[in-house]
Amino acid sequence: FYENNQLEQEEKWLIKNQIDLIISDIPSMPLKAGSRLKIPSILIGNFTWHDIYSHLPGVNNNSELVNFLAEEYSHATLQILPQCHLQNEIIKNKKEVGFISNRGKNIRNELELYLGKQAKNKILVFIYLGENGTRSVDWKNLDENKDCFFITRDPIHHPAQSISVLDESFSYYDLMTSSDITLTKGGYSTLAATFANHKPVATCERNDFFEFEAIQEYLLKNKIGILIKDKAFYNANWQESIKDALKLTVKDKVPLNGEIETANIIRQILS
Repeated sequence: FYENNQLEQEEKWLIKNQIDLIISDIPSMPLKAGSRLKIPSILIGNFTWHDIYSHLPGVNNNSELVNFLAEEYSHATLQILPQCHLQNEIIKNKKEVGFISNRGKNIRNELELYLGKQAKNKILVFIYLGENGTRSVDWKNLDENKDCFFITRDPIHHPAQSISVLDESFSYYDLMTSSDITLTKGGYSTLAATFANHKPVATCERNDFFEFEAIQEYLLKNKIGILIKDKAFYNANWQESIKDALKLTVKDKVPLNGEIETANIIRQILS
């Protein structure tokens, strides 16, 4: 929640800066402020906070917050839904588009020179788990994945011999483009970037993460990713899952170029 004067301050800012269109990736307050000023607004996102909070434990004790979010999101002129989205009944006008993602460049040759002979003739796996996701993995077992070499930018403090922790001079998108497969915790941006480069994924189950229900259904329906059971995932027992994922084909199986579709929609509204 917020104080009423925050909404008024948002409206004053919109007027002062002569805003003609509001684009939000998930915050709800700008949508209501725009509606009160008759400024069109676009929500771009595969879920809303209302979707997430509505399925958290104890939601019945926080119905006021859920209703508050529903009312604010209802003011959106349009919701653009990238792939792997959650449906809602709150926003009436919706448009589905392809995955929205940046694309990297293939630096595989540079990577192999940098990594040396330890990565030669191996399946190159890019790991993205985030700082919190790395703490539960038993990294010492990683060397059991004999056919693979792993690269990551995650802060792994006790890495095995078969992984190289890279610094920020290597971009996430270039690493995804240059690897054979992405192994991840199943967040939207990582999946979108991987699929944009026609690469499959192997991901852990996230049973406490409501958004993952849509992601899981999408991966299985389109046969573009492998789900790894929690115990096997945190044991770093990944070799068979990686091999299964590499048998999958991504190219031409899922809609891409959502960013281009979205830009065209924005141009139409502004015109």
